[in-house]
Amino acid sequence: MARLKRRQRAVIWGWRNALAVWMVWLKGPFSRLANLMRPQVEWQPLRFASLEEYADWLRDRAEWTSDPLGGVFDFFPSLGHAAYQLLSTGKFRDDCDGLACFSAANVEPFCDDPEDRYLVTVLINPFEVGWVNAAHVMLFFKHGGKWRVISNNELYRGEWDTFLDALQHNDYVAGRTIYLAVVQDHRQKTVWKGKPGPNDGRPPRLQ
Repeated sequence: MARLKRRQRAVIWGWRNALAVWMVWLKGPFSRLANLMRPQVEWQPLRFASLEEYADWLRDRAEWTSDPLGGVFDFFPSLGHAAYQLLSTGKFRDDCDGLACFSAANVEPFCDDPEDRYLVTVLINPFEVGWVNAAHVMLFFKHGGKWRVISNNELYRGEWDTFLDALQHNDYVAGRTIYLAVVQDHRQKTVWKGKPGPNDGRPPRLQ
């Protein structure tokens, strides 16, 4: 990759740090407050015979849409609101982090260990892919001894031996430099953040 200009490096540094503060400290409380004002019904776990069956269902019944005000008010949805949407419209619509949370609830039966479900936020170069595409949230989970990735309403075909391989080589990142990754468990608790690499301090479950 060509060397970034000094101004671009400064912009990415500022955005990287702001995103880290938002994801780790502010997004959870804001999400809980925002969800108090959204209609809810009791969540009932969805049942699927296989991961592939869920992937087919997801393509038809989940859609990406921006959070309010073009994504300015970015927050995790509640499963109660997801259930309300399914009951009232037959579909679940949200942005990338909402769709990742939704799939985290639905892939639990197919995980080797239910704890191995992670909401992964990545920040890549906005001067390369555009600001709209530079920050993205995906679901990572372990199935059949391999790491799998769901992005929005798509189960990627790739299967990776390590979390780092899945992080760097999934279809969205596609080998680009990741300036920041924030990994949160399915309860939205941050378990690691940083710039991925061989000695980046990730916990054993993410090795």
